[in-house]
Amino acid sequence: MSANPTNPSETRPMAQFNPYAPGFDANPYPALEKLRTEAPISYWEQGRGWLVSRYEDAVAVLRDSKRFSPNRADWEFASVLGSAALIPELEELNKSGLFALNAQDHARVRKLVSPALTPRAIERLRPEIQAIVDEILDDVAAKGRLDVVNEFAERIPARVIGSMLKIPKGREELFQDFTNAVVKNFLPGLVAPEEQEILRRHIREGLTLVGETIDDRRRNPLENDILTTLIQTEEQGDKLNKQELLSLVSALIVGGFETTVHLIAFCVYNLLQRPEVLAQVKTEPELLKNLIEEVLRFDNFGKMGIARYTLEDVELGGVHIKKGQMLLLMLNSALRDESTFDKADVFDIRRNTNASIAFGHGAHYCIGANLARLEVQIAVGTLVRRFPELRLVKQPSFGPHPVIRRMEALEIDLRSPSA
Repeated sequence: MSANPTNPSETRPMAQFNPYAPGFDANPYPALEKLRTEAPISYWEQGRGWLVSRYEDAVAVLRDSKRFSPNRADWEFASVLGSAALIPELEELNKSGLFALNAQDHARVRKLVSPALTPRAIERLRPEIQAIVDEILDDVAAKGRLDVVNEFAERIPARVIGSMLKIPKGREELFQDFTNAVVKNFLPGLVAPEEQEILRRHIREGLTLVGETIDDRRRNPLENDILTTLIQTEEQGDKLNKQELLSLVSALIVGGFETTVHLIAFCVYNLLQRPEVLAQVKTEPELLKNLIEEVLRFDNFGKMGIARYTLEDVELGGVHIKKGQMLLLMLNSALRDESTFDKADVFDIRRNTNASIAFGHGAHYCIGANLARLEVQIAVGTLVRRFPELRLVKQPSFGPHPVIRRMEALEIDLRSPSA
């Protein structure tokens, strides 16, 4: 299937873009800079969407909810490449998700959800997260070496979310499979047909577990519990219905996994690449917050950004885009845009990152951002504190993934752990 969406009078080139080329995952920035300077808004045939690579254009789209929708049902290829055609369970879930709701319902649900996910509410999880991180590091301390991805980062979010939702231990692998399946379906046209049935099974099993957990918490509410708060929160007689709860909790699981695993790994990698920055973090632990924001900006683990779909014909950056077409907002490129970030290609742990759109912008700002930040602060901070002589053994390896720069392994030497 091929579509040429460009206006006949449009002279901009189609995107010469291959995110699956050797070396892209390790360093995508030369290719992204080429996009930004030569074809900042260009059509990518393989992904059937427009690549938006400049900060100004990306923010303009994120701010304009009247003309740009986050709902995949608005995509011109939704009927043949959307999740409805491939994974009905995922489509049903998405119908009640924040991205699919109209402006009024979206505002209503966000208002109901926000008390459970404020920084203060998330901060209550600190002791549990700290205990999980300590236990994992206790297990590996004697080895002297650590694969940050597989032995550390991937073990944290499953246990944190399981603890947060009070789900019995032993279901972590199901969480992981569910998350991977949902993320891989971000661009379903890039997923091999033979993999779809496996992904569908993982999504079905994950949704069953989440649904059972919600039903159990309705019968057995708990004090200072995020899920209980979501279930019981009421605003002028209005509550979240079961499908809205299912979508929200699923979104927290999915976002909490991918964001946390990769952000921990990329933070450790960027820290160990820069001895002077590591020294600063050791003497000023409060800089960890800055480190996370700068890693999100400077070395974002996303490969394809976030999607929006046009609700009418629009002009963006001098390019005509038709109703129903998909825009892929390349956050990894926008966050390196020199027009917004001074010396954008320089890693600066003291940089003011208030302009960052790493967690989105506007009405659809990531609801799980506070949880991800807290987990990464505790994980990276504890690793540095307990093993102050840690160092990189070799450069990380990356594995294939349709939409993420998936770090497969990051081996570090813990040297002499402190008491």
